[in-house]
Amino acid sequence: MWKIASIALLIVVLVVAAAMLWQHSRYVGIRREIVHDRQAIFHSGDAFHTVLFLASAPGSDVLEELRALKRATEGSEASWIYAGKAVLRALESEQVGEKDWSAIVLLQYPSRETYEEHAETAELRTALGRFDEVYTQGFRRWRGVNVMVHQLFLAARTGQILRGRPSHFPFTRAESAENLPRAAEFAGRLLEERELGGDAVVIVNLLKDGSPEQQAANRGYGLAMFGAMAEGGYGIMHIGQAVRVERDYDFDQVAIVYYPGVDFFVDMIRSEFFQGISGDKQLGDTQAIITVPILDRL
Repeated sequence: MWKIASIALLIVVLVVAAAMLWQHSRYVGIRREIVHDRQAIFHSGDAFHTVLFLASAPGSDVLEELRALKRATEGSEASWIYAGKAVLRALESEQVGEKDWSAIVLLQYPSRETYEEHAETAELRTALGRFDEVYTQGFRRWRGVNVMVHQLFLAARTGQILRGRPSHFPFTRAESAENLPRAAEFAGRLLEERELGGDAVVIVNLLKDGSPEQQAANRGYGLAMFGAMAEGGYGIMHIGQAVRVERDYDFDQVAIVYYPGVDFFVDMIRSEFFQGISGDKQLGDTQAIITVPILDRL
């Protein structure tokens, strides 16, 4: 009897391991081939990430400006992880204010000290000086969370199937969506970016925790979005603790989240699902910038 039980347990373990490997490979494929994100799955605990928010001068070509910036980092210890063309502000920070960012770049350094040394080099300062405005946000990427989050999606999806939960997809259009000017504005602007954003939209979030009441409401929003992400095979690419390196902006977390293309994202923001939970997204402060991937163009 114990042999049968051992064989059954072994089969279960192998099935679970195979599912986890498949899930890992699927998200790595998305990261590399669709989002053009070059993050190594495993990295040193000393690694330090910086998010560069860049506003180009009027009339300049943002791709050319970023290519010049990329050339200026050659030979340094800065690794380019993600670059996105900024499309619009989904949420505007009270601290940062109305900023028309043109692009966002995510870099990884071996350590904070390495970043600080690079930040003082003439090459980098000259390249950044080509932009009208630059803001750098540091963060410590949570290694364990980032490795395991996609396995949590797998566990959540398994639970949805076992419970027979109705699918989130296709989204049902909310009757009120057409009467929301902001949703219509977002949709129109996003759909102009089908060339670069046909397969991926990436939102770069700076987050500050709110009051206990806000945090409770935001958990409800987060759980609902997590469930849709688990089913749809999209979601968090980077999450970590915000680290101030300049100015006096005060944020707690950095989160970078992938969605499968502008058409999907437009359908989502117009949906009954999203309109029903969006009011629960409550934070002390946040800046959320919608981008489309361009690292493969640089």
